[in-house]
Amino acid sequence: MCKVIKQLYAQKGLATFTEREDAARFFGNRDLWESFIHPEDKPAFAKAQYQLEKGKTIRQQYRIYTKAGEMKWLKGRCIPTLDENGKLVRIDGIIEDITAEKKYMDQIEYLATHDYVTNLPNRRKFERELKTFIRQMKKDRGSLAVFHLGLNRFKEINDTLGHDVGDCLLQCIASRLKKFVTPDVMLARVGEDELAICFLSLAHINECQKLAAALFQEIEKGITIDDFSLYVTATIGISIYPHDGEDVKTLLTNANLAMRRAKEIGRSDWQLYSPLMDSETYKSYHLEKGLRNALLQDEFFIEYQPKVHTNSREIDSIEALIRWNHPEWGRVSPENFIPLAEETHLIIELGDWVIENVCKQLQQWKSQGLQTVPVSINVSSKHLLKRGFVEHVQQTLAHYNIDPSFIEFEVTESSIIQYEEHVKKVMDELKKIGVTFALDDFGTGFSSLSHLKDFEFNTLKIDKTFILHATDKGKQQAITKSILYLAHALNMKVIAEGVETKEQLAFLQKHECSFIQGYIISQPAAPQKIAEYLKRRFL
Repeated sequence: MCKVIKQLYAQKGLATFTEREDAARFFGNRDLWESFIHPEDKPAFAKAQYQLEKGKTIRQQYRIYTKAGEMKWLKGRCIPTLDENGKLVRIDGIIEDITAEKKYMDQIEYLATHDYVTNLPNRRKFERELKTFIRQMKKDRGSLAVFHLGLNRFKEINDTLGHDVGDCLLQCIASRLKKFVTPDVMLARVGEDELAICFLSLAHINECQKLAAALFQEIEKGITIDDFSLYVTATIGISIYPHDGEDVKTLLTNANLAMRRAKEIGRSDWQLYSPLMDSETYKSYHLEKGLRNALLQDEFFIEYQPKVHTNSREIDSIEALIRWNHPEWGRVSPENFIPLAEETHLIIELGDWVIENVCKQLQQWKSQGLQTVPVSINVSSKHLLKRGFVEHVQQTLAHYNIDPSFIEFEVTESSIIQYEEHVKKVMDELKKIGVTFALDDFGTGFSSLSHLKDFEFNTLKIDKTFILHATDKGKQQAITKSILYLAHALNMKVIAEGVETKEQLAFLQKHECSFIQGYIISQPAAPQKIAEYLKRRFL
């Protein structure tokens, strides 16, 4: 074996002795070889030597340092020979330099467990290390916190400026957050625009708050990439071991739930996990499931809310509002199921159902001898983008013998901003046959004067958030006055939504808002009630 060792040293440059030094030195000093071994590998090496002395063949891998200080990996196989008294008299073995092989395997392992853009650990690595941390905390009866961090607007930056800019942005943020990394803190990239951080021995809410603030501060610093000045914000969800979960899957799931809850409340915010979030997720899941069956089970219905002349109170038009009567939860708020329908693309089927039923209702009122008025229908951008939408509207109107001028589609700026060219084309085609369009929730989204000019909306609807504060002397009132002035200057029909008080009504009359809609006139009502209104004409 000594001969093998000496040859290996001579071939690989591992020699710490000259060829004149006899291998007998190793027999005379069993600790000599151990002195070359990496300190971390010495306990395992000593244990193997003990087994060798007992007559057991050993296979082991360990590191040694050369005379030049270079580290090498060795793989050894040693076969002992014992005499009749069980005493070790001979060792035969082979030692192989596997440094290159080890480097290759380490590289493969690194690629498998790290993100290639940021060089941060990936989700697989994070979960593995978190499992180790949990075992340690269980043993020490300690706690740890998992921060799930989502970057806001990252996808928009990727889509508009390109993936190269997006990658540089991620690298910059990762570099900033690495300052938090210590032996007790692990940072990883766990999704396209999501990072995760694990902090050991962290549970108190004040500590979480301070750390979240520090993370926000680093992320929200301005970044310049290729002459683009970028500003991104983040949303953070936090779960704590063992309070919010005792295993990797539960902690990550709950931190993710908390992050999504924080996004609902407002970007650049953080939330601690709460069990209530699970119940909301449960309800959301079952609402989605129920939404798919609701059309088949005839659970939807439509209520109508009149829009009247501000001074005369004569009914000018009516807005159709879809409602859902869930068999288990009763009436479900549109604020809950409409976004869900948008996400699942069921909004297209819902939109078709509303158009069909509005036309059917108009035909019914007409057959009752009532003097009908135009009905407005909220329509999403996904519905407008549906192939054959114009043809479907025309066919439905023809089927129920409804004049196109009795249909108005309400759209929001936020729903058309990404597909302006296509939406404008659809609107122009429908306008040609007599359908009108209203710009809904004006002032709350991406309000642009160019949209009023280019799309040529027939009606402008002032959002109820402005009407709520219209009587307060401040910015909201000034904005409301400006919108009214703008609509008059463009010869647009303007309707104020959400009018509830006499003071609001007086303000709108004073500033010549021609039409109003809200509880001061009527709540959304069933078709039978609207039929009574149509007989009266004035409310």
